[in-house]
Amino acid sequence: MVGDPHEDLESAAAPTSAEPPPEPDTAESPTDASTEITPEGALETDLARLAEARQRLEQLTEDGTVPVVFQPIVDLATTKVIGYEALARFSGDATISPLTWFADAAELGLLREVEIVTIRAALAELGQVPAEAFIAVNVSLATAACEELRDILATVDATRVVLEITEDAAAEGYEEISQAVGVLRATGVRIAVDDTGSGDVSLSSLFDVQADIIKIDNEVTRGIESDPMKEAMASALKSLADRLGAMSLAEGIETEEELERLRALGIQAGQGYFFGRPEPAGELPGP
Repeated sequence: MVGDPHEDLESAAAPTSAEPPPEPDTAESPTDASTEITPEGALETDLARLAEARQRLEQLTEDGTVPVVFQPIVDLATTKVIGYEALARFSGDATISPLTWFADAAELGLLREVEIVTIRAALAELGQVPAEAFIAVNVSLATAACEELRDILATVDATRVVLEITEDAAAEGYEEISQAVGVLRATGVRIAVDDTGSGDVSLSSLFDVQADIIKIDNEVTRGIESDPMKEAMASALKSLADRLGAMSLAEGIETEEELERLRALGIQAGQGYFFGRPEPAGELPGP
């Protein structure tokens, strides 16, 4: 995932007067009592939210399509594009982020269905992507192990597909995901482990998955040029990737200083706003 632009948040100014602040009014007003949120009210609100989420998610899976955009992944030595990460951009309420869509889907037991729709939409655009470039798609444990995914991969050139194992799969256990990966490798796909270095992924379990690509989390990348601890982490992950015979890929590169530091460490590939924002397939460079 790419790093979000930094936002400056102003805190409220402290009182500058020498006079002490007025004592708070501790009397409970009717307004205070009427706006108090009870456990029952919170439950009703949550149930209403989930009911709305189920409706829009079921509509999505019924429609069978979702808008997808693509962010470039580049060779850091040359800045040549070598692939694109596919990212869902759901229609409807713009205040609901893609992360919320997927979180709601997981809570409602609809994650596999939503991921399959997204992956199908992403891989349908392989013809719009330069022939030497791959498409990377995120996949959870439930989806990685399902037959529907293998059916989709059978319809495309799977050697141009990278499956990014997401952190929820790590939480469920790499023993299970390694079994699914063994089946998927037979299709020709490559496997990436996402968010490495974020604390969500056990480094020792990377050996079980035998990742082809290790993606260094943007929390490590951001400001690496001025942070010796982040530099040490990136260097260690690069060494681990080399030991595994995997490509090291840094996420969230936003400045030239970050790029130069990562290059000096020998990180092989990267993505981030510095190279380009996600765009629809029709706006990518031609094949």
